[in-house]
Amino acid sequence: MVGGIPLKYISLIILAVQNSCLIIVMALAQGAGRPVFYSSTAVFINELVKLFVCTGMTIHETIKDTGRFYPQDFINDVIGGDAWKLAIPAMLYAIQNNLQYVASHALDPSTFQVTYQLKILTTALFSVLLLNRSLPALKWMSLVMLTAGIGLVSVEESNNRAVHKKLTNNESTSALSDLLQEEAVKVMDKAAAMASERPDVFVGLMAVLVACVLSGLAGVYFEKILKGSQGTIWLRNIQLSLFSLPFSLLAVYLKDGEGVTEQGFFAGYDMLVVTAIACQSAGGLIVAVVVKYADNILKGFATSISIVISAIASVAIFGSKIGSIFLLGTVLVLGATYLYSLPDKPVVKYVDLGNQLDTFHAEESRQGSPRQGSNDSLSTPKSASPTVRLDRIRVQP
Repeated sequence: MVGGIPLKYISLIILAVQNSCLIIVMALAQGAGRPVFYSSTAVFINELVKLFVCTGMTIHETIKDTGRFYPQDFINDVIGGDAWKLAIPAMLYAIQNNLQYVASHALDPSTFQVTYQLKILTTALFSVLLLNRSLPALKWMSLVMLTAGIGLVSVEESNNRAVHKKLTNNESTSALSDLLQEEAVKVMDKAAAMASERPDVFVGLMAVLVACVLSGLAGVYFEKILKGSQGTIWLRNIQLSLFSLPFSLLAVYLKDGEGVTEQGFFAGYDMLVVTAIACQSAGGLIVAVVVKYADNILKGFATSISIVISAIASVAIFGSKIGSIFLLGTVLVLGATYLYSLPDKPVVKYVDLGNQLDTFHAEESRQGSPRQGSNDSLSTPKSASPTVRLDRIRVQP
């Protein structure tokens, strides 16, 4: 509790705001006319920042609680015990990121955005399977609504960005259109050749479906580790970052190795890019708090709401237009959030105690104890209270 408000709700609100800011900052950092930076290097720096911040927080809390800090004990805590468990979500996240790259290359943006929202449902499914969580039909319906709603919002956002990019390119080349006509033909021929080399659509769909499954599995598995162990959030993030760094470095080499070698690791970096990395690092830490004190399903709701918020903010920042598809998606997202927040109906169970009551009465008669009333009721002559049935007792968990 913070100020009388449960920490899980505070963390969810902060996550929604943080993710909205991240979407806008990333769009600004990758806008037209901006220097190009390699996103794989930003992911690597993001993991380093989280590692340093969590290490500092762990040292601070240790000194605060015990008054001293022993580096050897810290190292034993980080690499000892069940630290190896964090290698599993780190590997799953790495595979998922690579599959996202394959899927986004093989599919058009709208198809990718819609199908990738299936991770909401896979997260709920793994929550039921791995955490033994029970979700009534109403919550499943709200999750389907959320998946459909955020898919529609994402399609609208993707279309707006494509139109904005096209208009920007047209404005910058209109004065030279006659001189560059021949070059444009060559570029179109080259683009057609590249399109023919793109992976098959079926491959893209399979890649995005597997990425959704891995996203749900990795998130719920990390939640299970956080809630089922004594390690602090800071310690678990240190372990996760340590296992994630090798995969991130490998991604830099495979995806942008040639460009990084020629232009440098920090090519295209400026204050806007640094702000985006800092915002992303903060998001990783906030997600850990959300997973610890709430769950991955609520995290999905917070992330979905943040996409709607950022889309509305982009109207003022980028001049985007809100269409009927976006409005329908927003209504579905808000409706799903309301339905999921409704309290579950209590499950009433009845326990049949008839046989046990017969045994009790038989034992009472054998011992010569006074008994009044029928087989399924007990009454006391001196009491004016009504007869109480004992053969069926309602149990409300």
